[in-house]
This record gives sequence, structure tokens and C-alpha cells, in this order.
Amino acid sequence: MCRVLQLHDARALRKKDRAMSLGYGGDSPPASPSRREAAANKHKGGVERLMLSVRAKIGDALDTDGLPQEAAQLLAEAEALLRKGEQELAKPRLERIAAGIDAEDMFLGADEHAKRYLMHTFTDLDPDASAGHQATSPSRRVSDSISSPKASAKKALHAEGVAKLLEKAGHFDFDALSFAALPEVQDKPITTLGTYLLSSCGYISGLEEHGWVDCPPGATFEGRVARFLRELDRRYLAKAIYHSSAHATDVMATTCWFLRQPYFMQRTSLLDYTMSVVAGAMHDVGHPGRNNEYQKATMSELALTYNDQSVLENFHAATAFEILTQKEDCNWFVLLSRDFRLDGDAPEAEPVNLQKYVRRLLITIILGTDMAKHRNHQNDMLKLAEEETGSSTDLPHGQAALERKELLLQNIVHAADISNPTKPRKMMLEWTRRITLEFWAQATSVSAHE
Repeated sequence: MCRVLQLHDARALRKKDRAMSLGYGGDSPPASPSRREAAANKHKGGVERLMLSVRAKIGDALDTDGLPQEAAQLLAEAEALLRKGEQELAKPRLERIAAGIDAEDMFLGADEHAKRYLMHTFTDLDPDASAGHQATSPSRRVSDSISSPKASAKKALHAEGVAKLLEKAGHFDFDALSFAALPEVQDKPITTLGTYLLSSCGYISGLEEHGWVDCPPGATFEGRVARFLRELDRRYLAKAIYHSSAHATDVMATTCWFLRQPYFMQRTSLLDYTMSVVAGAMHDVGHPGRNNEYQKATMSELALTYNDQSVLENFHAATAFEILTQKEDCNWFVLLSRDFRLDGDAPEAEPVNLQKYVRRLLITIILGTDMAKHRNHQNDMLKLAEEETGSSTDLPHGQAALERKELLLQNIVHAADISNPTKPRKMMLEWTRRITLEFWAQATSVSAHE
């Protein structure tokens, strides 16, 4: 009889849990959750949400009529263990929330240098990149004082066919394949589009105006970016039927389209825009036309180098940074300010190293194009949408703000990377033909390898 009463109490508790999740506490009208409770629920980690989902499934099973008593007892015990596990997982986070402490504040009392050392060594936090994000975010946004693509198309290139297609740059239906096939563009589509999007539309001059770039005599940021893009054009392999310089050009243009949407314009800076377009150019450089599964299955040199983890994405990021470090005339990265200060900063304020912010941002975006991370991207964006449509008005700051910015930008470039099926039918069919041919070539190579 005691066991029956326990099962009855467990069922009642489950019903209360569900009612509370819908905003009702039993028969009473919904009570407004405290701000602290709302924050705790909103920031549950992925493991906690998974355990909650499993517990809900167990609850559904326990509510099934005719369930054998022995099975019901075992399920109830499993549910109780899950509840206990949730409480243990949540305890450190809830204690920090109760104390009003962010992860970055756990080293309060340490001097700035010691705090940075402790955060770099014992956490995943990156105070330097976070400072770079904070320093650039309040500045002029993408929408301000930038020439529209149509207004500056003929300034970018004089060739009539090129200028006509460039009028579509920044639009979703930009035809990268036709653009890359033009005689004037054929071997340099990344350079041509990149120069147009970044220089002719005023973004690079905007970076210089903000003091984010420090150019020594004889060096120009614009010139180095153009030479870097030209080197990327050379490094994309002709044997890659789909993952070509034309594909990189398409990703750059589609990334530009995303960043021109009002939601993203309000949340990104000139530096974010520039680096996202550059990341689109970099993201598949040197692609061999064989995907990650092939690399791992054949234990290729790349798979061995990167331990089967985002093999090609790591390779692309490393290749791009090798170009920067090995070719001085291409190295725009070194011209980014390492001691940037905002107007009005106190003299004792720590200067900001924008190079650390940009390197982290580029690597994060490129690694985010790994299709193995697609489901995680979906879940993260759903969580972000829930947070932004919620009642909380708190804005993230510090490391949390940096991670939210990275989440947005890596999802923009990832979405641009896989956007071909949504393009106008003629473009979609040609991209489909190319990826199919590349997959067939890979299958033939696998057969030969076996």
C-alpha cells in the first residue's frame, strides 16, 4: 500500500511539474516567476534539458493505463534519480545566479594580469577576445554611411557584364556561377567580389576611420586584403567540382545578404561584417573535393593531422592563416590594432588587442561550417530565439556577449554555405549537378582505395 501511495504522489508531482512549465501551479492562477527563477530556467545547459526531456518521457509512460506495478516502480525510481541528477547539475549554476556572479567574476580580487592568466588557463573564457568584441560593438553599425551596391557597382569594375552582375551582390539571387564564368573574372572571382564588397562599398575605409587598423608607412590595409583574396583564389583547387572559388564567392555574397537584414545590422559592427565576408572567402580554401568522412575512412594525412575532428575545417583555417603569416604583402591581419582604445577611455584602462578577437572569430566561423555541427547550430538558434522572445530585458555582456556574437556569425556563414537548395531554380540545379559529380568522384576514389 505504501508503494501505491508513493506512485500516486509521484504522479501528482509530475502533473504539478507540467502545470508549472505551462505557467500554472495546480488550481491556482499562474504566478509570475521571479527574475532569478526565469534566469535559471532560461540558462539551463544542454545536459539539463536532455534530462528533463527524458524525465518527461518517463512521466508519460507512468501515466499509461494498465502499466504493470513492477514496471511502474522501476520507472518511478528512474525518474527520481533523474530529478536528483538535475538538481546536482543545476546547483553550481543556481548558486552563481543566487550570488549574482558571472563566470568572469569568479576571479574577483585578483589583479588584472592574474585574472587573465587564471581565466585563460583554467576556463574556456577569453577576456582578450571579449574585450575586442566590446570595443568594436558600440561603434558605427553596418547600416551607417555605407554606399549601396547599386550606387557603386560601376565604380568597382568598368566591364559592363561584371558591373551588371555586381548590381545583384548583396541580394539573395546573386549568380556566383555566372559571375565566376565571366572572362574578366574567371580566375579571380573571390578577389573581384571581395574587393567590391569590402573596398568599393566603403567597409575597409570605415575600419581605418575607427582606428581599428594601424598601417605603417608604405603599407595599406586595402592592398593587403586584395592580395590575400587573390592568393585564396589561387589556392582553391580546379579539381574540386563543387568546393571551388565560385562556391566561396557564392558564400561571400550570401553572407553579405544575411548581414544586410535589419536584425543582423542592429547586432553587428563594420569589423564583424568585414571578417564574416573574409571568413566566407577562407572557409573552403584548398578543399580537395573529398569530404570529412572520406578523410577519416582513408586515414588521410589531413585526418591524422587533425585527429578526425572537423578535419577539413581545421585545414582551411590553418591554410588561410599560413598565407597571412608566410606572405607579408598579404598579411592584413598584422595591421589590426593591438592596443586599441575607445575615445574617453581612462588612461589606466587596458588597451584592446583586436587581433585576438579577429583570429578567434575567424576560426570559430570556419569550424562552424562543419556539417557535423548542423544539429547543434539548430538547437542553439532555437534557444536564442526563445531567449529573445522571452520577457527578460537583460542583455548579455562580456564573455556571454562575445559567444552570442560568434553564434550569430557562424550560423550566418554556415547558412550561406548550404543555401544552394533555396536559390532560384536554374542556379540550384547547377549547384546540385556539381555536388553530385563531386560525390560520384569521391565514391570512385573510395572504391579505388579499397
